[in-house]
Amino acid sequence: MGADFNDNPMTAANDLDAAEAPPLDLEATNDEPMTGQQEGQATRRGSSFEVIEFREGFHNGVHFFPPSDGETEAKPIWICSPLRVVARTRNDHQEGHGRVLEFPDADGHLHQWAMPMSLLAGDGTELRSTLLSMGLELSQNRKARELLADYIQRARPERTARCVDKTGWHGQVFVMPENVIGRTMEMVLFQSATRETPGFGVAGSLEDWRANVGALCRKNSRLLFAVSMAFAAPLLALVGDESGGFNLVGASSCGKSTALRAATSAWGEPGRKQNWRATSNGLEGVALAHHDALLCLDEMAQIDPREAGETAYMLANGVGKARANRDGSARRPVSWRTLFLSAGEIGLAGHMLTAGKRARAGQEIRLADIPADAGAGLGLFEELHGHATGAGLADAIGQASSRFYGTAARAFLERLASNIEAVPSQVEGFRREFLAAVLPPDADGQARRVAGRFALVAAGGEMASTMGVSGWEQGEAKRAAQVCLQSWLAARGGSGPQEERAALAQVRLFFEQHGESRFTPWNGQDRVTINRAGFRRAHELEGHTEYYVLPETFKTEVCAGLDERFVLRLLKDRGALLTGGEDNRFAVKPRLHGMGPTRCYRLVPHLLEGTA
Repeated sequence: MGADFNDNPMTAANDLDAAEAPPLDLEATNDEPMTGQQEGQATRRGSSFEVIEFREGFHNGVHFFPPSDGETEAKPIWICSPLRVVARTRNDHQEGHGRVLEFPDADGHLHQWAMPMSLLAGDGTELRSTLLSMGLELSQNRKARELLADYIQRARPERTARCVDKTGWHGQVFVMPENVIGRTMEMVLFQSATRETPGFGVAGSLEDWRANVGALCRKNSRLLFAVSMAFAAPLLALVGDESGGFNLVGASSCGKSTALRAATSAWGEPGRKQNWRATSNGLEGVALAHHDALLCLDEMAQIDPREAGETAYMLANGVGKARANRDGSARRPVSWRTLFLSAGEIGLAGHMLTAGKRARAGQEIRLADIPADAGAGLGLFEELHGHATGAGLADAIGQASSRFYGTAARAFLERLASNIEAVPSQVEGFRREFLAAVLPPDADGQARRVAGRFALVAAGGEMASTMGVSGWEQGEAKRAAQVCLQSWLAARGGSGPQEERAALAQVRLFFEQHGESRFTPWNGQDRVTINRAGFRRAHELEGHTEYYVLPETFKTEVCAGLDERFVLRLLKDRGALLTGGEDNRFAVKPRLHGMGPTRCYRLVPHLLEGTA
């Protein structure tokens, strides 16, 4: 596959301007007639249920006929408006059993709901609440309420379906709360205890979205990259990549939230955009609702800085906390797979530092900071598309995103599902070319790992362009990803290991803060040094100062939170640690005033100036 996806067979797909999937087609996988209700399942001498419509003397709906004594028939009990049980569901583990319920509301709109059977436990309040919110009319008679659960439970529809409890790829179909994209021999349905959908709504046509949202992203690297992430998210499962994220970092009102709104509009309504203001437990549920889709999180400063790092780990690792059942046995943790786009005025490491916590390299790899300022003097933007200011462009994108949404992702998924087997090789071929063009040969594994995620985002954007979904020219998404990658590398300090840069920065900081106050002058031993860390020796001819650091101070303060021997090896490799001994040990043993021969580390920190 070429870098421009020119050989992509999916380009032959029709332009799905409407991109709205039809209601669930329960006839699609079985030609046998459906008998979902219990009409006539018991004779009138016993009890029975019937769905009655347009019969004189009866209110339309489900009726229960009590058993008769052979001479007179008891008066039937009306339970609810017409409700049919049309299929049985279960998951891959033959658990999670449920029923597919179908009924019209008062306006004639047909509703279908894959209901978990677990809702029949207890008094059924949650079941009735959900049905009422969907428009089913229910009797308030206590007996009728009890009979509703009995009616559903006694149903024996012939149709069966596989149920799933989260959106995303399941086999070769992509399951959404309202529809399933792709074809399979077995019916697959999203089954949930409620009908609340996490922002998967649709408004307008694909052409509307392309003309009013997609077009305004062109020539703006951060906007193109953000929306490309929306197309890259469902590729994770197809190529076997792990979850991960990017964080747009910049000043307030520079356009970060606009990028999130544009990306969100590809998948659904504006309310789909989330905030960091939540506990890690709360974000588990949010991440689960965005399985195989893009998750947008605004305002990083709103999350507790003490939890920020671990939450970034959790989102990227794709697994929630381990919990126990009531009997003490291990409960299966929730899991997800997602790309997440974040925005904030401060990066992850800076936010954690406000709580006195240091970001680890693994955290910054999982959530990579991209400077939001594109360097054109317009904040996040580079091209205003006829608007006088960046604020004007931001308003236009915000208004368009609230009017046209949800169609782009559906159109993209339709095209992916039509030739899903070819996607992995196409993406991997593109990724190899992308990385060869942007990374130096000596780039470390950490940089390559994050750059691989940049490449996936570029692939998503380019595939959407080739398929006619984005409305962008070929190569635009790729160039935007390359620009953002270079900005990330520049802010990071290069393509070397993050741990080395962090360690060197920590050593430099120690001597910047304490080089004068905590080191006794070599020739001024009469001065009292409070909280002494060692001795310093000025070399006037060479114009630098050597520091003899006492070993415990070096271990507990200079290397706080770091591996001591890793730091020593690094400093020696950089020429900042002088050993002078033939045995190649790290420490030296000079005679120190008042201490005699003392083991310590001889450092020349000026050699670290300008190091990454």
